[in-house]
Amino acid sequence: MLKKWIKKPTFLVSLTLLLALTACGDGTVEEATTNETEVETTEPETELEVESDDEAAVELFEMKQITSWFPQVENAGQYYAAMEGFYEEAGLDMTTEPGGPQVSSISIVSSGSAQIGMAQADQVLYAINEGIPLVAIFANFQKTPQGIMFHVDQPIETFDDLADGYEIYTAAGAGYWEYLVSQYNIEKSQNRVYTGDSSAFVSNDKAASQMYVTSEPFYLQEQGVETGHLMIADSGYSPYGDVLFTTKDFMEEHPEIIQAYVDAITKGWEAFKADPEKIYDYIIELEPEKTAEQMAYATEQMEDLVFGGDAAEHGVGYMREERWETLIDQLYELELVDSQIPATDVFTTDFLH
Repeated sequence: MLKKWIKKPTFLVSLTLLLALTACGDGTVEEATTNETEVETTEPETELEVESDDEAAVELFEMKQITSWFPQVENAGQYYAAMEGFYEEAGLDMTTEPGGPQVSSISIVSSGSAQIGMAQADQVLYAINEGIPLVAIFANFQKTPQGIMFHVDQPIETFDDLADGYEIYTAAGAGYWEYLVSQYNIEKSQNRVYTGDSSAFVSNDKAASQMYVTSEPFYLQEQGVETGHLMIADSGYSPYGDVLFTTKDFMEEHPEIIQAYVDAITKGWEAFKADPEKIYDYIIELEPEKTAEQMAYATEQMEDLVFGGDAAEHGVGYMREERWETLIDQLYELELVDSQIPATDVFTTDFLH
């Protein structure tokens, strides 16, 4: 706070009064003069406080993002940014809401109820094919953590081995399932709907199920169920995982906000890479069922999936046009999209570091 001292000056007052008196009889002029007097009108020194405007409050831009699942270390970049105040540093007042089996981040963002959503790359393409003007701005996973798990004692080494009478649980409409059926000996009749409950898998040695390599194998091992797995990305079908997207309108109207957001989550991922354990307690506060042991396991599995591949050279979040083109071609051949959408219409690297 700036303080100014103000003192009123002392001054000398000299009053000379000239009285012209005309004597009626003799014409003598008498001069009456007061004594020269010093009159000091000094007021007490007064301290005035003056507010400084040098540090005016910065107004934050209110935003909301929807993740792909309940709070988890797999979305560490977003949660680290919240924990460490990176959003505020970038000028954002961020609300993060979790996804889940009944939450459609695409619907929420396209309706304008949130500005940022998270989904798999093929899901973003399905939405664009339906006329929803989305654009991908960041890929959390260079290599999707999705895979097919099976009981470890089963003789499975390739996707073709799953054709031998296995019941295969996948989410309804999963693009990777259509691809596996088209490229391997797997039959559509083997498919079962994945509900998130692993009990059917546990009780059936001839069952296989979708999973995240960062999650289900750990929890099943805790139950005494050992698993093996095949990674979807190794099948020839390799969408980016947990892609962050917004609408084209929002991106074009607020490019500075998108840049601030990408800066914040990039800083979050880099901080996570340097000190992953720091985020564990924060996530447990948000999702008490999580444990430090599970997150440590997931962190180890995530290292190459997030920071490997093109991210090793270009930085976390990077996306390559050729990858998008390949995915678009595959979905078009599978008749899951109506046209070969130009890759440059569905993603941008303009905001990446």
